[in-house]
Order: sequence, then structure tokens, then C-alpha cells
Amino acid sequence: MLPVTVPASQGDAAHPSAGRRVDTALLALDEHLFNPAAAAWLVIDAGNTAVPRVDVPSLDAGLELIGKGRVAALVGHLRDSVGVVDVDVPSEFGNFLAAEIADWLRRRGAWVLERPSGGAKGRWHIFFAHTDYRYSPAAQRTGLAAEVTDFLIGLAADVKVPAHELDLREAVRPLTSPHRHGAVTRPKGNLRHALRDLQRILPERPEPTPLRRRPRATTAVGASSSISTNDNTAVVVPLLFHRWRRELRPDWRRYLLHGHIPAGTWTTGATRSRNADQVDRSLLEISCTRELVWAVGDPQIAWRIIRESHPTVMTKAKHQGEAWWLNNWWNKTVEAADAFRNTTDTGPRGLTNEGPPAEVAAAVAAGRTQLAALAWTVSARQRPALLLVGHHLLDRVLRAGKLRVPCPERDLVLDTGLTDRKTIRAALRLFNGRLGTLHTDCLSPIERDSTSYEFEINIPSQVGGREIPPPVFHTPPPARGLWSTLPRTSHSLWRTLQASPGPTDLTELVVKSGLVEKPEDVPSKSQRSTAKTALAALSHAGLATVDEDGRWSAATRPRSMNVDRRASAAYARQLAIVEEERAAYRVGATSSWTAGRARAIKSELAKQKAWWDNLSPAARAERSSSKRLEFEQMSLTQQSALKARIAERRARAGLDELEHYCAWLRSIPADEFVARSLDRKARFQRLSPAERGASIAAWDQHRRRYGLQTQQPGSSVRPARSAAEERQALLPDGENVRDAAFLERQGALFQGTDHLATG
Repeated sequence: MLPVTVPASQGDAAHPSAGRRVDTALLALDEHLFNPAAAAWLVIDAGNTAVPRVDVPSLDAGLELIGKGRVAALVGHLRDSVGVVDVDVPSEFGNFLAAEIADWLRRRGAWVLERPSGGAKGRWHIFFAHTDYRYSPAAQRTGLAAEVTDFLIGLAADVKVPAHELDLREAVRPLTSPHRHGAVTRPKGNLRHALRDLQRILPERPEPTPLRRRPRATTAVGASSSISTNDNTAVVVPLLFHRWRRELRPDWRRYLLHGHIPAGTWTTGATRSRNADQVDRSLLEISCTRELVWAVGDPQIAWRIIRESHPTVMTKAKHQGEAWWLNNWWNKTVEAADAFRNTTDTGPRGLTNEGPPAEVAAAVAAGRTQLAALAWTVSARQRPALLLVGHHLLDRVLRAGKLRVPCPERDLVLDTGLTDRKTIRAALRLFNGRLGTLHTDCLSPIERDSTSYEFEINIPSQVGGREIPPPVFHTPPPARGLWSTLPRTSHSLWRTLQASPGPTDLTELVVKSGLVEKPEDVPSKSQRSTAKTALAALSHAGLATVDEDGRWSAATRPRSMNVDRRASAAYARQLAIVEEERAAYRVGATSSWTAGRARAIKSELAKQKAWWDNLSPAARAERSSSKRLEFEQMSLTQQSALKARIAERRARAGLDELEHYCAWLRSIPADEFVARSLDRKARFQRLSPAERGASIAAWDQHRRRYGLQTQQPGSSVRPARSAAEERQALLPDGENVRDAAFLERQGALFQGTDHLATG
């Protein structure tokens, strides 16, 4: 099997800038031996000290850091049922003790793998696996762990070596990591057979589990020794167009996930050896490799995708092995792709000059700025959901290329992964009047299958001339359903990384992402831990990466097939719920709770109206004048807030603000309307120019937010029925009102019949 290339550590004096070759069988063993949790990994320098402020989210991310900055080696924690014995006895005597320990473990029925430590001759790491083994501190060990400890203590006493030189451990260097001084060692035996035997004992891949204790700052690993080389050294043709990477096309993604063969020339035609309905396996797999070249661009990641794919996929490549696939298919495809790049004027798919209109792009950019400012007006607990809904709403505007787009709540449920519709509804109410206008009058109960609420974002003020945007490279979007499988704060962290011009420190990232209550707050230990967990999840999803200084950046690496499977399953579950709800809504089914709520609202409104009608005219006039005087003494900001609060309260009660406004206009006599107008004009003239502008802006914003329009008394207002009127007509009134209406209609029919008979 062909090894893959990872950076060399700083201690490799012979080849300080060369790459190091790692066998993929070692990588598979590490993935099966070690705990994949983010807290299980740390990196150390050449002095055997943990590199500070570097959070390693995964094995792959840790291997990428080796050789950068101070990072010299990677240390991980083993999974349950796996342990390691560190033999730190130099010279040939250490080799003898390592063989004795391995033989004792095998006689206990354990799987054993021996790896030279790399520090000096005689130093070893003895990995073993057994279903009854559980690591715990020395004073609390029971079962097989206690037996191993007693054996090591007795063996050290028999051969008269210090007990700490035969040590049972939980944390150790992975098989793929070099020694901290650069030495690369290879375990004994056939790695394929070792992996197969390990999978018989532990058939399931390890799940992330919390650590029993915090990792120590230093980890005892050996010293340097000579470098062991690997004879399998096939050359990988470099791919030069990394910036053109994109997401796999849906048909090839289905092929790799489920084995569904996409349509193509490999399924047509006939030869002597196959019928027309058979598939040309070689042509199919070459085409899949070509797709991986253009989409992934990294042979190591591409081979891992093939290795994790459906059992019926890429069977020839899997049988022949990575070296054969690399030399015969990958390299030739890369050469052809590179020739295409040098002889054509247009780039691969994904690079396009087409984009949204300039005014839409500018409005979305301004909207994201307003959204970031709006997020600080809510609590840190509500902020991630608010940003999640807001950014997806702006993404919808950007995709549509229009300032006004439909925003069905159920579509936002699918986009964001939020299962609580009340959270989405609260976010839309908060956006209304700030990011734009939420149009509710376009929802018709009659046309349930084709109407919904719509959101129109604000148009930014024009500064300077019109600018034509440059060609846009569309970053592959996250998989549908991905955000429902990640921590809630992952999305805001990812958006912050995308907007950052370069790598960002963890403390700065926590503040910019809004995980703290106020922008000037210092992140707490809990908030930093929350961010680390979310960033580790983003790294597993291929959306973030960490460098050797512990700074984070946005990434567009191909995701693991397991990540896509979980996201697809979550999306399918949510889609089934949404489709069921939509079907019930479009049929017009009304639940008993909805009908009861409607009756309660109408009853409460009737009580309020009856209370007002029972007041004397003098009491009404007194209350109206006192409230009017109180309103006039408020500042413009307080007046705007009060008007918005009252309008939203009416909206929650099912009243239409425009209808209420028009009814109020019709109720004012002409003389009183003229007097009010003259009084307001006089008060407006007494304001300063700045206050006049602020007053006009506040009223315009209120009218635009709630769809109001200036009307004269006595003018015709809204001859057609509004959506609120239609909803009010559809609400149940109770049995008595229904029966009375029925009797009235029947009486009218009888009266009409009698009139015709007498006429």
C-alpha cells in the first residue's frame, strides 16, 4: 500500500524540508485505536512540552501541524479496551523485556502490536486490546488493568529495573506521528493482518468519549534514533489548481455513498464480453477519479473517500490498491486536467462571472453588518439562533438575486436545522423594521399552497458610483442538515471565520462570534470550552482548520462520508416532519387547540371593547387626552418604541395594523382632523432641523414597517378584503352564532319564496 505525504518534523536534520511518508494502514490503525474526541489530542515540541494555545480537533489536523512552528509530534488518548505499555529500558535488555511483555499479553488473549519508541534502542510501545480492559489511575485499577499492573511491577522487581521504566499508559504517540526528534519507526509484523485482527476484537469504530482526566502538559516519549525508511515510494503528481476545488456533484456523491451508478457512457454500448445493460467498470471508476481530481485535488483525501465509500463502489481500485490507483488513474487524470487548465481560457466549474445584481449584493453586505449589530441587542443565549436565521435569510436573498423573497418558516427550519418554530418566528419579528420589512399581507388562507410571508431587506444608501463586482468563486455550501448535527454555536463561529481576513486567535474569535454577553467582556473558561467543542466539530466537517499557533481559519476541505451520512439522515427526518405539516396545512385542517385559541382571542377582544364602550364620554375623553399628552412628552426614540410595541401586540392578537389605522382615520370627524393637522404642523415647526429629520425618518420607518399609507378622511380605503379579514371570517364563532346565522339564511329564503308567490 502506498504511503501518503505529511510534513516532516523539525528534528529531521537529514531532510529538514522534505515530506514524510505515512502508510495508510498505520492511519487506519490509529483511527481504530485512539479516542477521536477533540480533547484527546495535544501536540508537543522537541523538548517534550505541550505546545500552548494549540487545540487539536482531530488526528488528521494534528498530523498536518507536525513540522510547523514548535510542533514536533502528536500525542493522543487511547479508546476504551485499548492500552499501551511503555518500555523505557535502553539497550538489548529493553528488547528482551518488550518481547516478554508482548508474550504475556498474547497468552491472556489480547491483541498486541509492538512499535519501537524511536528514542533509543530497547525502548518500545506495546499496544494491546482486550474487551475486558479499562484504564484507570493506578490506585483504582481492577480486572485486567490490575493484572497488567501487577505483572509489570513484578517483572521490574525481578530484573531490578525502576518500576517507572515499565509503565501502563493511556496517552501515547499515534503510529503515524514521528518521534519528537524526527525519528519515524514502523511497528513489527504485517499491518493489514494487524488491522484485521484488531477489528475482530473491536469491530466498531471508536466514538468520541470524554477524558477521565485532563491530559498532562508533558508526555514521556522516547529520544531520537535513526530514521526507518519505507521502500514504497511512488511519486504523486502535484495538482496546481487548488483554488478551483469544489463540492462533489450530486450524482457522484450518491454513487460514493449508496452505490447508485450515475448515467454516462459507461452504461451504454455492447462489446464481446458484456451486454449493453452492463457497466464498464474501468470507465466508471476512471470517471469517478476524474471527479475527485477536480473536486478534491488531494490524493490522500481522495483515497480515504474511496476507502470509506459503499462496498460496491470503486471495487477495482480497492482490489488493486492505492499505489496502482495512484499511478494508473490519478496521475494520468491530473496530467490531463493540468493540460486542460493550460490550454483553455475558462476555468473549471465553480468559477463564474455570474452573480447577484450589484444592488442585491450591496444590500446583503449591509444586512450582514446590521445583523451583527443587532445580535448584540439580545442575550448571548439567544444570539446563535438569531444569527443562524438571519444569515440563512440573507443567503436566500443572495441566491434569488432579489431584495424581496418568500420566507416560509418551514423552509427556514430545513435550512437552519432549528426545530423550534417559535425561535424562527421571534427572529423574524426582530428583523422586521431593522434588517428589512416582513410582509405578512401576502399570505392568503385561500391559497395556502402558493403564498407565504415575504421578507424585503433594506436598500443601502448609495455612496459614490456603481461598482461592477469581480468574478465570484462560490464556496461549496455546507451539506443540507449539517447544522442540525453540529453545536448551535458552530454556525456563528464559521461565519466569523469566513469574514476574518486571516487566522484568528481563539479569544478574539469567541468575542467576535458573540459568545460573550458584551463586546468588551473577556471570555470565560466555559465560553472558551464551548468554542473549542464547536470548532472541533467544524474541523471534522471540513469547515475549519487550526494552525501551529492555535489560530483558526475557515476551510473548504472535503468532508468525511460519515459526516455527510449523519447530515443527510438528519435532513431526511426533518423533511418528513415538514412535509407532513405542510400537507395538513394545505388541506386546511384546524386543530382543536388552534380553534380554542382563536375563540379565546375573540372573547378577550370582545371584553376589552365592552369595557371601553361602557365608559362614559367624559371618561373616554379624559383617558385619551392624558395618554396623548403622555405620548407627546416622550422622546422620538420612546415614541417609536411605544408605537412598535403596540403594533406588535395587535399583530399577536390577530389584528391588522393597516386596517386599524384606516378605521381610526374614518372615525375622526373632518373638523377634528383639520384641528389635529394644524396642531401637529405647529409643533413640527417648533422642532429644530435635526429633530424634524429624525421625526420624518421615524414615521417613514414605522409606515414602511407596518405597510401604512397616508389617507385623507372620507377617502376610499381598501375596497378588497384583506388577509386579516379572510382569517377573521374563517375563525370559528361557536355553535350559537353558527346556528343563528343558519336560521337567518333559512328565514330569508322563505321570505323570498312568499314574496314571489304573492307577486
